[in-house]
Amino acid sequence: MSSLTINKTGRAFVVRPFNIKENKKGEKLDFEEVHKKLITPVIEHFGLSGGTTGEFVEQGNIRSDMFCELLVADLVIVDISIHNANVFYELGIRHALKDQYTVLIKAENKSDTHIFDLKSDRYMSYNPDDPAASIEDLKKVVGATLKSEKSDSPVFQLLPNLETVDPANVMIVPHAFREDVEVVYRDGDINDFERLLEKATGEPWEKEGLRLIGQAQFDLKAHEQASATWECVRQFDIYDPEANQRLATCYQKLRNYTLSDQAAERALKNCPSDWDRAETHALIASNQKTCWRRNWEKIGDLRERQQDALRSPLLKKSYHFYHTGFEQHRSHYYSGLNAVAMLSIQVELAKLHPNVWARNFKNERRADIELEEMEEHLVKLIAATELAIDSSIQNYPEDNWASPSEADLMLLTSKDPIKVKHRYQQCIVSIKDFTVSSVRNQVHLYQTLGLFEENVRAALEIIGEDNDL
Repeated sequence: MSSLTINKTGRAFVVRPFNIKENKKGEKLDFEEVHKKLITPVIEHFGLSGGTTGEFVEQGNIRSDMFCELLVADLVIVDISIHNANVFYELGIRHALKDQYTVLIKAENKSDTHIFDLKSDRYMSYNPDDPAASIEDLKKVVGATLKSEKSDSPVFQLLPNLETVDPANVMIVPHAFREDVEVVYRDGDINDFERLLEKATGEPWEKEGLRLIGQAQFDLKAHEQASATWECVRQFDIYDPEANQRLATCYQKLRNYTLSDQAAERALKNCPSDWDRAETHALIASNQKTCWRRNWEKIGDLRERQQDALRSPLLKKSYHFYHTGFEQHRSHYYSGLNAVAMLSIQVELAKLHPNVWARNFKNERRADIELEEMEEHLVKLIAATELAIDSSIQNYPEDNWASPSEADLMLLTSKDPIKVKHRYQQCIVSIKDFTVSSVRNQVHLYQTLGLFEENVRAALEIIGEDNDL
């Protein structure tokens, strides 16, 4: 049988016999006292609270709920003191589903002999006559288990290519709850999400329910509320890739660039795909770009503004992260386009202020060589980005960003302002206001730096002068 512990900071599941049981020698063990005086204090020490499966029996199918808890629990504590079929059954399920974070405990002196398959497994002994005396020992074992990166499941140890089950792939959020989230999303009243957050708390599907709420808040651009929800999701797994990507964007919108970078760095450690890595690198690059821009954009004199922008190391850092993102996935034209933009700005400013540019190098010749190499690379980068944008236009007509991105690229590369104006005219009628605002924001960047002036004027004739900064 089993006992349940649920908390927003993690979940624990205690697998043990219930009440007072006898071992094979007829000696009695009070498992309720062990739970109360040993297991509960340790669980509470790690920020968790306790419960029992009695509530499962009242709700319906105890086996279904038990499977869920064995899968989603961050920690499972198993008391193997006596030969209890239910205990061994649940332990076997846990070992088959999860490769880590299972702790075995056993009453010293009063325990039955180990069954053969568990003889090689490590366990912690406790005094059944004074369970509280073993609290500190269990704290150390649990703490070490939660920090360990090694598998403690014999199933995964013997089958190293076996992959642990992702709860997100099998945990079903109730249909009624999904409908509630949709209703609140359609109504647009973000305060109603608080009620749903409370409803999800403590449920086996809590983590996935929070994902639904967090995504709805994110889509409604309620970034402060969304960041709080995604932080709750991240408490289940600090490196949860989706949570960290959403947090990186939310904190960026809230102008907390340090937290945004931290979330993005965490996301990079567990990105599920090349595309996600490209997205994450682009987020970091965007933060660098925003900080770079805010450092110089208020300078009144254009020449000083340009020089300050060129001197800033954030210009090169932003380009680096955009370029790295594009290298991760060559179809990720957003990072490619922005890499082109940041490199083009650097090249143009270096030409306008050769003395400032040369200060980064040992001599002027080295500075000239570096600039030539940058221009050569820029030609290749433009070609690759153009192919990526064209591919998206041809294959994904629903992509609202591809067409304006093509116009943005033309602004940076064309010698004909009339063509630039015509390209913006072609795409402006079919894109959303948010997209126009973002395009305008980028064009104003060039305008503030006094770069690509004729093409900038041509673009602004179509997209307007209003600056959303």
